[in-house]
Amino acid sequence: MRKSKLNLSLVLPTLGSQERLPRSLPALCEALVELGARTPSGGEAEIVVVDDSGVGAAEASLPEILSTLDPASREVSIRIVRTERNLGFAPAVMRGARDARGALLLALHDDVLIDADGVAALLEVLHAEPTIFAASPRLLRPTGPDTAADRASDTAPVRVPARIVHLEDDWLRVREVGDPAEDARPARAVGGQRVIDLEVLPSAAVLVRRGEFLDLGGFDRLFGPATLEDVDLSLCARRRGRSLVEVLGAEALHLDLGDGVPDVLEAPAARALRARNRLLLRWKHLSTRTDAAEHLVSLWRTALEAGLTGDRETLEGMALAMDRLGEMAESRATLSGAAPMDL
Repeated sequence: MRKSKLNLSLVLPTLGSQERLPRSLPALCEALVELGARTPSGGEAEIVVVDDSGVGAAEASLPEILSTLDPASREVSIRIVRTERNLGFAPAVMRGARDARGALLLALHDDVLIDADGVAALLEVLHAEPTIFAASPRLLRPTGPDTAADRASDTAPVRVPARIVHLEDDWLRVREVGDPAEDARPARAVGGQRVIDLEVLPSAAVLVRRGEFLDLGGFDRLFGPATLEDVDLSLCARRRGRSLVEVLGAEALHLDLGDGVPDVLEAPAARALRARNRLLLRWKHLSTRTDAAEHLVSLWRTALEAGLTGDRETLEGMALAMDRLGEMAESRATLSGAAPMDL
């Protein structure tokens, strides 16, 4: 793929899994080779593998993985960026985004498969409408334990539900939009594709303009190592009047729908982390002083109920959020249109 300019960077954070990367990386290389053959003037593509294992596992296994590629796929530029320690998915994406060289950035979980048609559809949408901040494919998940068998069988993968933000007094929650099979959200045309507007982009597979992504702050380190960074970025983009879309003509298979936190933390700690991030998200996006006052009253009630019922994870989440109060205030100060608060 020898072209005049670098146009697309795929950022692929990984913990060096011997199950995930060998499945996804060859397929992604093949997709880029096919895409390049279709659009020889479209610019060169690269894959930036972010080794977030902290021990160099991805680097050690990469030669073995590359040996499985067909000769044409080996022409794809693959670079490894290593983090000094395990940071989590969102900070790893940011590390890769800063090191990437493409004008467009496709961030993927290391267990997501997307073909050339899917990537081409995402690119078409982003090129066609400048007001779109992010374009994501229709995410599907396999219905059985063996992905290869599922793809070869008559059992079709099922669609991952979209998410919406639900504001409550004490938390900012995210819930799914009903049954994906009954999703009646209206579609509209962008270029030659049909898209559906989203409230929340899926971090598992999302295409953005790299410069705009970084200018907006990308995935806020406030929510590291993981959970709700994609919701925060979605809210920040929508504050600026940007839209988020799902491209119906693009599909991606997500082999494992876990959010990655169990890979880093034990289950109780992960629950406390989710509670912390829900609270930080609520604080960051409080819109008025009245909203803040009502939230504080509700927060005291939540703390009291958690104490009476022995809900240790909620109490730990509150304590962890308080530890990041100063960092949250700095992050909130970067928002356009956010009301000042005395916290």
